[in-house]
Amino acid sequence: MAGSCGDCGLCCNLMGVVSLNKPRRQWCTHFKRGVGCGIYEDRPVDCRVFQCAFLTVDGLSDDWRPDRAGFLIWTDGVERRLIVDVDPARPFSWKREPYYSQIKAWSAPSSDGATMVAVRVMGRVTVVFPTADIDIGPERETGGQINAGYRLENGVRRPFAEYVDAPATPAA
Repeated sequence: MAGSCGDCGLCCNLMGVVSLNKPRRQWCTHFKRGVGCGIYEDRPVDCRVFQCAFLTVDGLSDDWRPDRAGFLIWTDGVERRLIVDVDPARPFSWKREPYYSQIKAWSAPSSDGATMVAVRVMGRVTVVFPTADIDIGPERETGGQINAGYRLENGVRRPFAEYVDAPATPAA
C-alpha cells in the first residue's frame, strides 16, 4: 500500500508551480508546517495533478517519505522516466542506503525496457544506470530533453546520457 503525505510537504518546496508563480526550491507561501497546504481544497491544477512516487508506488516504507528521505521521486508524464528532486539542504541523501541501491535497480533494463532515472540536485542533473552515474551538467531552464541508453563501444555496451537540443524553429 502506498504512503500518505502526513505533514511532509517537501513537494511544496522543491516543485515549481506556474499558476502560483512559485519557483522551484522555494517554500510555497500556502504551506503551513505541521498543517500542510493552506489552500488544499482550492489548490491549482498544477498541484492536483502532481504525483509523488511515495504516494503512488506500493511497497515503499515510511523511510521513503520525502521529508525523511531528503528527496522527492516523481514522474513527469514521460513514459518510463523517474525524476529524483533532492533537497538542497541534504544533497547526498539519494546516495544513502537503502535508497541508492533501489534507485539504481529502477534504472535496470528489463523485458519492457529501462526506466530513465534523472537526479536533480544543486542545479545539476545526473542520469543513473545500474553501473554508472553520468552527470550531464547544469539543469536547463526549459527542462531539456535527455537522451540516455547504451552504446556498443569496442564490443562492450556502455551507458550514455546527454541533453538533446531541440530543432531550431524555422523563421517565418
